[in-house]
Amino acid sequence: MAGAYHIGLEPRHLEGNGDVGRYVFLPGDRSRAERIAASFESVETLDNPRGHAAHLGVLRRGGRAVDVMAISSGMGPASVEIVGHELLELGARRIVRVGSSGRLAPEVPKGSVVVATGAVRDESTSDRWTPREYPALCHPHAVAALCAGAEAAGLAEHTFAGLVHSKDSYFGREYAVGPLGDENARYMRMLTETGVLATEMEASLLFVLAACRSAGRAVSLAAGSAAVPVQTAAVLGVYGGIGTEVTAVADRRAITVAVEGVAAWAERDLGPRD
Repeated sequence: MAGAYHIGLEPRHLEGNGDVGRYVFLPGDRSRAERIAASFESVETLDNPRGHAAHLGVLRRGGRAVDVMAISSGMGPASVEIVGHELLELGARRIVRVGSSGRLAPEVPKGSVVVATGAVRDESTSDRWTPREYPALCHPHAVAALCAGAEAAGLAEHTFAGLVHSKDSYFGREYAVGPLGDENARYMRMLTETGVLATEMEASLLFVLAACRSAGRAVSLAAGSAAVPVQTAAVLGVYGGIGTEVTAVADRRAITVAVEGVAAWAERDLGPRD
């Protein structure tokens, strides 16, 4: 099925950067999309009755102008499936989720940033696309670009790369509310014991969508970054409680790493500046 009924955009809105298209920032929160867009130039905002306003603009770094967009996905994998799928149908090839997360690994301080290398598929939406055994992985080019963004922003010491947990139950699974609380608490402890860094709700679905979109179009390393059909990524601020300063710090850091990471991504995809 083609089209973008829910986000109200057209293919022309995803054009830019030659054949790569616009780099899309996909936070869950509408206000975070606005904060991301504050780093753009020449911003055009396209309102949407469902709350998915799209902010189109240009990101300038070191003499390069990169065509970008920030649009919110809403909460949870089901919403990301709709928004992400429609973006891909319109021609998006580079999408980075800029989100929030809860800490699982004790060595990851609250207020820090996690760049997801892959995600535990503890949600059912991606099961409608591939069997559960299929891994949800971030493309290595995207991971490298976002880590380079953390370095460029001076946030490397506050940034961690590794596995995250994607769920479709917030209170039940993460906070063990309800009659299955003991079972859910044991599951979350298992994730910590196996080295999962943080828990969130959307990354695994986004990674699976990208992999399905790229199926049958494998390219060799010699082909260059831009030849890779679709790449997605996730940058997560590690929250420390609603309304706290540490949470605000995590949000600012995640946005900064994502913005600088997209600049590095474009450098990798588009080649050296003239």
